[in-house]
Amino acid sequence: MKARQHYYFFIFVILVLLLLLFAHEFLPNNLRRSIFQFAAIDKIGHIISFFILTWVSHSIIKLPLLFCVLLLSFYAGLTEVGQSFLSYRSGQFGDFFADIIGVLLFVLVKFLYRSYFKKSNISTNKNNT
Repeated sequence: MKARQHYYFFIFVILVLLLLLFAHEFLPNNLRRSIFQFAAIDKIGHIISFFILTWVSHSIIKLPLLFCVLLLSFYAGLTEVGQSFLSYRSGQFGDFFADIIGVLLFVLVKFLYRSYFKKSNISTNKNNT
């Protein structure tokens, strides 16, 4: 992807997240309660946020992927340990595990994206010759 495409995608993700953030105000009360009282919504938020954090640090900031995985794994653990010292938060292993899943999900998507486009580039090169 070109750098401009990364920024467009980043802006798109931010707009969708803002829409979701404010969409709960316009939902009926029973639907809003059923969505936001869902027990796994916290874990889903951790997965999505660390997926986006890995994407930003690797694709936009241009950190190497292995460094991103190690750095964000350390950051995930550090935030959960730090939360255990706060009186209004609690560090949970499940949140740490969800953070790691978000990072690894980005690695999987990146691998599948590269392997798909590498195959399509090889097939187009064979057709051109």
